[in-house]
Amino acid sequence: MKKYLVIVLLLSVVCLYAQDGGGKFSINNLEVNTEQSEFGTAFHGTDKLVFAAPRRGFRVIRDVWEPNGQRFLDLYEGDISEDGSIANKRKLKGEVNSRYHEASVTFTKDGKTVYFTRDNYYNKKLGIDNQGYTNLAMFKATVNNKGEWINIIPMPFNNVEYSVGHPALSDDEKTLYFTSNMPGTLGETDIFKVEVNESGFGNPENLGPKVNSKAKDWFPFVDGDILYFSSTRSGGKGGIDIYASKLKGYITNPVNLSINSAGDDFAFIINGETRKGYFSSNREEGSKGDDDIYSFIEEEAVDFKCLQMVTGDVRDKISTSLLAGSEVILSDKDGNVIETVIVKEDATFSFEVTCETEFKLEGKKIGFAPQSISFTTSNDVDKELKMPLLLGAGNMNYAGNGNNNGTQGTQGEGVDRKPEGLPDVLPDEIVRLPSGNYGVNIEPIYFDLNSSYLSKSAKTELQKVVDLMNKYPKMIIEAASHTDSRAPAGYNIWLSNNRAKRTVEYIIGRGIDYSRITGKGYGETQLVNECDDNTPCTDAQHQQNRRSEFVIIRM
Repeated sequence: MKKYLVIVLLLSVVCLYAQDGGGKFSINNLEVNTEQSEFGTAFHGTDKLVFAAPRRGFRVIRDVWEPNGQRFLDLYEGDISEDGSIANKRKLKGEVNSRYHEASVTFTKDGKTVYFTRDNYYNKKLGIDNQGYTNLAMFKATVNNKGEWINIIPMPFNNVEYSVGHPALSDDEKTLYFTSNMPGTLGETDIFKVEVNESGFGNPENLGPKVNSKAKDWFPFVDGDILYFSSTRSGGKGGIDIYASKLKGYITNPVNLSINSAGDDFAFIINGETRKGYFSSNREEGSKGDDDIYSFIEEEAVDFKCLQMVTGDVRDKISTSLLAGSEVILSDKDGNVIETVIVKEDATFSFEVTCETEFKLEGKKIGFAPQSISFTTSNDVDKELKMPLLLGAGNMNYAGNGNNNGTQGTQGEGVDRKPEGLPDVLPDEIVRLPSGNYGVNIEPIYFDLNSSYLSKSAKTELQKVVDLMNKYPKMIIEAASHTDSRAPAGYNIWLSNNRAKRTVEYIIGRGIDYSRITGKGYGETQLVNECDDNTPCTDAQHQQNRRSEFVIIRM
């Protein structure tokens, strides 16, 4: 975009393909374009297109915008033909076009309400900030039966000190997206959203760093759960590029569309049913002048990749020392090996995995019992899953309950697993646990459903653990966290690992050396009763399994 709207704001007539980025599109320069700037399209129903262009016709006053020598922008409308071309260009009716700039429009589906961008001009008064500049503002209007825009009102979050514009509505019309450089902006301009309700509007909310950058992010458009927008961020093909990001389920890193050129490409819109749409560009090849409007057909949808990282290290379960040279294997749910790594001196590993997929992680080293963990990734893009592996003789004999989902666990009830250094007569602070281990005698630590937050009562019990470790300075313990069976096994592993991590961090934060405590989540692999996936149980019975224990490894 060469010159218009400093704050906010190719090909030939035959169809060509662009395939090197996200999606695949056939595009076409429109006959409605002139040597001046036409840009910023919006659907008005299914058969009309609204766009901005320098005004034409008789001049009553001087209305040339000095930065580019073209007249101020007005809003025009044209009829959409079957081939995507635009016919019968005409200026919009009603009060919409003022003596200043108008551009960037979005309509409700019934066509009766419209949001649009204008220089901050209202009630024949031009808003000027403390630097002497006029910013952009967003307005709402009603479209009457004659097609006239009436009852124009400013949005409540407009301000003369910053710009607000580029409106776009969600499919259910309950969320309005827009561009602004208001306080709270991460870059030069950001994309915000605001709730649309019966009483008006909620408070604007920044979409955050998953979408916004330190550069200009603007021209949002929403198609279902996909946000299309333009940005001047680094790494693009030109000055301004069009990006797409998934909003619902998970927010993906923005995908650079293949439709982009070495020039400025912006203001992308698409019909969700026909997959036909329009965008604006000042690309040189096939251009008729300044910014031009191009039609396109989406031949191949954008591929959004949701990826996560699995990280951890391999340690001796008893001594907690790092086990360099261990082999770590990542497999799919059917046991097919995806990737294998031999860990180096720091014993760390990392694997890139896809979202919402089942995997198996296994650690091996000669002289040590292996450990394997089955898990299912969530739909949170770029999430890091920390899965430390503990190898050792303590993992050799598993007497589980048939619900371990591949995770090695401790021995079942009745098996005496007395740690080294523990006296025959147990002090009051140490008890035998249902799993057969010996642990710290404290009240059960329970977590709220789906939470790893430590409650006040939990912290009181953790202080008892700290006191006992200070009393026995050679004691080494494992914070073992467990869940009930009422969720997918992979999710339970992830949740219990988070709970164990929070617990260990709290104890280390109270002065206990990190080498004396490890944490591990066992998910639903060590149920203390029969409440597995196939057995109906009461909430109280399930609660017995949703616990954290402090297993004594060595005294």
